Amino acid sequence: MKKLTMLLCAACVCLMLIPCMTAFAAEDTRPPNNVNITVVMPEIVTAPEPEPEPAEPTPSVITMFPIDVTEIRDGGNWQIIKTYELNAFESPLDIPQSSFERSGWNFTLTDILRRESANAETRAHTETVTLDTDTKELEKILSLLSPTMDYTAEDGFVGILSLDVTSVKVETAGTKTSSYTMTVTREYPNLSTNDTSLVPKTVTDRGTTYTLAGVDWKAGNYITVDYERIPEYYTAVAIYNATGYSTKVTGYTTTAEYSGTLAKLSQGKTYYTAYFLGEEIRTPLEMVNLPAPTASPEPVDDPAEEPAEEPATVPDDEPELDPADEPIDETQEDSAETRNGALFAIIPIAAAVAGGAYYYFKKRKGQTHNEETDNPAAGSDDDGGDDDTGSGG
Repeated sequence: MKKLTMLLCAACVCLMLIPCMTAFAAEDTRPPNNVNITVVMPEIVTAPEPEPEPAEPTPSVITMFPIDVTEIRDGGNWQIIKTYELNAFESPLDIPQSSFERSGWNFTLTDILRRESANAETRAHTETVTLDTDTKELEKILSLLSPTMDYTAEDGFVGILSLDVTSVKVETAGTKTSSYTMTVTREYPNLSTNDTSLVPKTVTDRGTTYTLAGVDWKAGNYITVDYERIPEYYTAVAIYNATGYSTKVTGYTTTAEYSGTLAKLSQGKTYYTAYFLGEEIRTPLEMVNLPAPTASPEPVDDPAEEPAEEPATVPDDEPELDPADEPIDETQEDSAETRNGALFAIIPIAAAVAGGAYYYFKKRKGQTHNEETDNPAAGSDDDGGDDDTGSGG
């Protein structure tokens, strides 16, 4: 009976300490109100600052967009290829090269390739070639002309031209005039004397006038007069001269035409191809440090005690805050550590009180038992009394 009484006393002591611990744990943890402190500083007179010079206008940022985007998926790989078209005034340094994320993948630049394009311009062209020859025969002239020719224009057009045979023309390149002496002979017979005055001084032959250059006399039919032989008549052989002119061709000029198509290549646009290799983004598991559980005394079973109310649930639409993102209040941490220490200190005290009470009553019971053993008479009387009481009953 005494043991049961002591246990009930110890339980009561624990029950009395539980409200104290609960109230201590439920103490308001809000930080103390902020105290506004106003500091009055003397007015300091400073010299006026010079007006800042107007800043130079910053150059506009050139935003470059691709003309083509290609995605290649091969098994677990994902590659994005972007093609950029650059003009002469654009720089490849303006091509975006930073990494980017798309659909849970992180893409990183691996290579950039450059490719040049060319523009071709064409036009028809006819080139005339001049050749000096000493003949006007076509076969000989064609053997001197090449069937094709490589041509380069001053503006950069080049091509191969072909000979047009129908365009070959031969003209006299030049003439040379030379003079010579023409001679005609005339005879004048039956002249009575060999007198030159009897011979004409000029004659005309085929439209050319000849002048007397000399006369040869011939005597004919000699007769004897006074014992002398004298010609009966004379024949005059007159020589007439005239100056003639001749023209001679010194050479021939041949012209021929070569026709064809010329082409000119010019630098076009420059293309840059950027290759981005993707890597799937994997979120690592985060380790959350949970607060250590606080030991609390076991409650005494009480059938009349009402069940504790369930804590209010947090709405699903409110995002949970990461403990690492919440601001840390040093005052709250110190007070929490103090409360936890006090709770852990109270529990051993309550257990020590209960154990001391149990030990005390156990010791008392043992002393009483020893006293009854040392005084058997008192025990007999008590027994007799009990028997009497039993028999009387």
